[in-house]
Amino acid sequence: MGYSNFKKVKHVTEKFGLRAVRVPLFTEQVEAIAPSQWLTQSLVIASAIPLTNEKAKSERLISPILSEVHILHKDKVTLFSGEELSVSPKEDLNGACDFFFAANPNLYFLEAPVVSCVEAKDEDMEWGTAQVAAQMVAAQRYNKAQGKSTPTIWGCATTAGEWKFLKLTDRELYIDEKSYYIDKLDLLLGIFHLIIAQI
Repeated sequence: MGYSNFKKVKHVTEKFGLRAVRVPLFTEQVEAIAPSQWLTQSLVIASAIPLTNEKAKSERLISPILSEVHILHKDKVTLFSGEELSVSPKEDLNGACDFFFAANPNLYFLEAPVVSCVEAKDEDMEWGTAQVAAQMVAAQRYNKAQGKSTPTIWGCATTAGEWKFLKLTDRELYIDEKSYYIDKLDLLLGIFHLIIAQI
């Protein structure tokens, strides 16, 4: 089962020796970024379609938003979906990841993953947060093993409607006090802009 075995953040912190801290992650003013006409129209179309399961929400809501982020920052990152990140199967650090941004443009294979995005299973944000935290640990180890050590790994757990951001620096796991919501799409895009600017 890999990453999906992690259902509580405490499980991740205890297993990998992390310290979890709830903090305001984005203390500077977040610049709102207006969504493109394409994204706006995509979400309007999605609203007319039954979104009764995770696959539908991922395809109709999450993927278009992350694709927009990729388009806005295609000179810095590549967006991957469904890629395997197997670092340590015996520690459950293995399996397919919903979405990852890699810290280089125009990549063909996943390299230097720096932002993980996980769809929360059964709309359970604790489970989603724990799963993305485990993937962040895996990304940290993977990058170090590849000689591409990155000081910070970012993560996001989402139900499509709610978005929760995390930051992993060394063994400190910072979890944002706030959640962000799809009805404030310009603010959500601004958060991603802040994150990618720091990569």
